[in-house]
Amino acid sequence: MNNQKELLKNILWNFQEKKFLSVENFLIALKNYNEKITGKTFIENLHKTILNVPKVTIQYEYWDEEIKDSIEPDFLLKADNNIYFTTAELLFKIHNEVCTNLEKEDHHFFEGLDLWTGENTNYPNIPLYFLQQGS
Repeated sequence: MNNQKELLKNILWNFQEKKFLSVENFLIALKNYNEKITGKTFIENLHKTILNVPKVTIQYEYWDEEIKDSIEPDFLLKADNNIYFTTAELLFKIHNEVCTNLEKEDHHFFEGLDLWTGENTNYPNIPLYFLQQGS
């Protein structure tokens, strides 16, 4: 498996939004957010294939108030077509998975995905990407 080491470093997003019910509504918000921040027309093709795998694991970090510690959960995403992820599908699914835990975090800004090159023990043979979060 030969996956890109870095993904989506050129897209801006804020995980403080609530869950989206549709990809279409998410894409409108994503486009508007990028244009507001950059002051430029958002031209990224969100329907292109970004990961040519049927499944991917994403890991991120947040502060858990109950245990008073930082935790780094991971979660498995499956491509709707069981072949590949588009940029739109991947970001939509990541957002809906992490937004509840990140809505009150300082590090709630999307800064891309970085590939883990070690063994993914929870999901062997499935690529693992770390969600890069900024404040």
